[in-house]
Amino acid sequence: MPELPEVESVARALRQNLAGRRLTGLEAPFAGVLDQPLRTTRRALLDKRLVDVHRRGKYMIASFARDGGDDPAHLMIHLRMTGQIFILDGYRPDKHVHVSFDFEGLPVHYRDVRKFGRLTLVEDPLAPAALAHVGPDMLAVRWPEWRRRVGSRTAPIKAVLLDQGVASGLGNIYVDECLFLAGVRPTTPAAALDDATLREILRRARQVLRLAIDHGGTTFLNFTDFYGKPGNFRRQLRVYGRAGEPCRACGGALAKTTVAGRTSVYCPDCQV
Repeated sequence: MPELPEVESVARALRQNLAGRRLTGLEAPFAGVLDQPLRTTRRALLDKRLVDVHRRGKYMIASFARDGGDDPAHLMIHLRMTGQIFILDGYRPDKHVHVSFDFEGLPVHYRDVRKFGRLTLVEDPLAPAALAHVGPDMLAVRWPEWRRRVGSRTAPIKAVLLDQGVASGLGNIYVDECLFLAGVRPTTPAAALDDATLREILRRARQVLRLAIDHGGTTFLNFTDFYGKPGNFRRQLRVYGRAGEPCRACGGALAKTTVAGRTSVYCPDCQV
């Protein structure tokens, strides 16, 4: 499932390649991924220029407006498990392309094998009502709020970090990675951690996310970036997906457990 770094890489590419372009066509062979009727979505977006793409956690919000900034409209995109947005020269859409955008002759496709992703018109690009349940972005949350949201929770720290209502953007891959760097076992109750450790988890989470963004994210199954290329952060992973292999720090065997229904890999010696 695309997490914050994967979504950020797509959002940046959309801004770099499409900002200022007018949306001249919008087709939806499978309109079920649209939360509003196709005619409503077309009426809101067509003949407007893309002016910005804002990301919050795992969500992207593309803002459109007519020349001069009039009549703005905002499309929120959640890739969920297998959603992809890309442009490829000579690409012929297959049965999994459910929405195609035409930006003045430049085709951009939304492809989603599982059809779980959603494209939703929202009223506010910065604080849409549809995201009222989502916590602050992991790259923006400040220490006092982080401590308040995390420090009193009795659930395992990994379960707390996976909770998008606490802070948004982290998923299974990057939670395992940041907890390894912070030296914290994923099963440790969040409330058992002191302030210094909570600060270290926040610092390490941001470090991992920024490094993953620089590498275009992580690809295991379906994720590709805007140009159809997989993310290459996989080679940087220290623990995720490596159960039974040697720890890159101490050489001991990595172990795995289950937290919040997700497989978690950790080092029994480096994480206490």
